Amino acid sequence: MTHIAFILVESEEDGNLGAAARALHTMGHDDFRLVRPKANHLSGLAKAMAHGSQHLLESAPVYDTLADALDDLDIVCATTARHRQQKYQYVSIRDLPEVLHHKGQLDRVGFVFGGERSGLSTKDLEQCDLITTIPQSGLYPSLNLAQAIMVYSFVFSEHQTRVQIKDQRLNSQTMPPPQYASLKTSILRLMDRIGLSERYKSYVTKALPLLRYEDLYLLHNIRSQMDKTLNRLEKANGESGQ
Repeated sequence: MTHIAFILVESEEDGNLGAAARALHTMGHDDFRLVRPKANHLSGLAKAMAHGSQHLLESAPVYDTLADALDDLDIVCATTARHRQQKYQYVSIRDLPEVLHHKGQLDRVGFVFGGERSGLSTKDLEQCDLITTIPQSGLYPSLNLAQAIMVYSFVFSEHQTRVQIKDQRLNSQTMPPPQYASLKTSILRLMDRIGLSERYKSYVTKALPLLRYEDLYLLHNIRSQMDKTLNRLEKANGESGQ
C-alpha cells in the first residue's frame, strides 16, 4: 500500500492546521509535515479545530527546508490553485491517480501545499515532480488550505484509491522506479552533452512523470540511439584530427 505524506509550507493560520489534521485523520492518513510554519500548530485554536486529531499536530515534524521534508519520498506533487508565468505541466486531481498509477510501484508519495496567501514559491515548485490542481468554477478559486487538503486526502484515501484503480489498466506494464530514475539521469546527461539549456531540462523533468510505460521505453530507445550516434561522431572527429 502506498504511503501518502502531506507537507504544508509556511502555513499562516492556526485553525487551518487543526482543520487539516482533522481531514487527514478522518481519511486515514497520519503523515503530517510542516515546513517553516508561521502559525502555531500547538495552539488552543489549532487543537480545537483538530477535534480528535490533536495527536497529528503534536507528532508533526517541523523542517527548516522543503528539501529535508521531501527527502524520503519517491515522487512529490505540488498543489496550486493558479497557473504561473513559467511553463509547467499541470495535472488535474481527476487524472492524478491514473498518472501516478502509471509511474509503477511508488511506495511513498508526497503532496505539498503552500501558505494561505501566496501558495508555493517557484523555488518550491522546482523541487517537486508534478504540479496538480483542483478544477474550480469561476475566475477566482476560493478553496482554502484545509478544504484543499480534504479533497486530496479523500481522493487518495486507501478505500478511494482502490476504487479508482479498478477503472485502470491493471495489467498494463509499468517502469520500475530504479529504471525510471536511471532514464531521467541519462536523458539529462544527454541534454548536457548536446548543449541544451537548464530551461529545456526543466521542461523535460516536468514532462517525464506524465509519460506512460510505452512512451518511456520509446524515449529510452531514442536516447540510446542518440548516445551511440554521438559516440561515433566524436570518435570520427577525433580520428580526423590526428
